[in-house]
Amino acid sequence: MDLIKRLFGGNGQADAPSVARPAVALPQAPAASVPPTHDFDAQLHTRRELVRVRTRNTMRLSGIAENWIEPQVMLEPGGGRVFLHLRLVVRHWDERLVLYAVAFQNKLMTEIERIDPQARQWLLSIVWCYPPDIECPYQELPQPSEWMDLNLDEPHAPAVDELQSDLAQLFAVRDADMAKPGARGGSPGA
Repeated sequence: MDLIKRLFGGNGQADAPSVARPAVALPQAPAASVPPTHDFDAQLHTRRELVRVRTRNTMRLSGIAENWIEPQVMLEPGGGRVFLHLRLVVRHWDERLVLYAVAFQNKLMTEIERIDPQARQWLLSIVWCYPPDIECPYQELPQPSEWMDLNLDEPHAPAVDELQSDLAQLFAVRDADMAKPGARGGSPGA
């Protein structure tokens, strides 16, 4: 009991009058001596919640049902700091999620950066995860020839026969307009 009283300011005598002691200023470490990683890590919980809340809010504003995507925040320690990765686990298959995944990510990052403009320094990635048991209509890959037929480097050039056919149709329309009574030069009022 005496030890506790000495630790917490008691002198071991129960009824002794308290003596006023002069205040002693304890030396405090300057604010600059606090390592910058301390501030970074202190905000970890806030940043995790920011990512979760902004993800759900962006889904809601985009019209995506909340149960379609489950946001999971992953931590990665590195260099004395902890970085975040957002994993979006797709719980409901919808082809539009694949088509608009990049647009969703861009909108989400804009929303997060609106709150914390330095988010790209601590949120390193957004990844999409499709569980093995997800119901998807595309269970098999197409034939390799389907991938090879898509030559995205060159613009699609129509076949010569197609051009000839289109040109013949245009001439036929022009000739029909010119054959109308009262038509001068192929267009009325010209």
